[in-house]
Amino acid sequence: MIPKIQLALDCLCTEDAIKVLASGVADEVDIVECGYCMIAREGARVVKYFREMLPNKQLLADLKIVDAGNAIGGALLDGRPDHTTILCACEPGTIDAVIEEREKRNLDTKLQIELYGHWSFDDIPMWKEKGISQLTLQHSGDKPGGWDEEELATLKKLVNCGIPVAATGHIDYDELDKFKGIPVSCFIFGSAIKNAKDPKAEAKRIREKIESIWG
Repeated sequence: MIPKIQLALDCLCTEDAIKVLASGVADEVDIVECGYCMIAREGARVVKYFREMLPNKQLLADLKIVDAGNAIGGALLDGRPDHTTILCACEPGTIDAVIEEREKRNLDTKLQIELYGHWSFDDIPMWKEKGISQLTLQHSGDKPGGWDEEELATLKKLVNCGIPVAATGHIDYDELDKFKGIPVSCFIFGSAIKNAKDPKAEAKRIREKIESIWG
């Protein structure tokens, strides 16, 4: 399986995100992510905005829902994203609330769990039961340096848990070499693509490397 490429539009405003997309980069990635900071600053309306801008592209709303599943989940789902994220620290009832809002809207939006900070493998059976589509292991942007051996060991264990696993945080063209042999479902790239001189060309270069390693 060749991992998918997700572009995280970790911009502070929609105007900056639009400039990135103007390069045509969406053609070279599988999923476009409305980033956490942009949604937090401008509200859930940005999800609807990018849904209308990219009607045929997989869209992810990344607000890492941790509470108020009906209110926050409902607001995000009004934008009809294909995926949305829930933080691993939330109560099971929060996941249930987001599922309830999804059912009210008759959507098939996939729910993902962001593994950030402290979490436990013991929660995986519960996430499976609730139909979580993907676990995303995050290397914090606040943590200096790239992926270390401990994180890679955790990732290797996770990919055998029965739920697809994505990797995000401090991943670029060169960092991909660390993941050889690990069946990751998706790599999430932020600044490596977003801040490139030519985002589309860099995404294409990354795709070609992924295909050469996992193809």
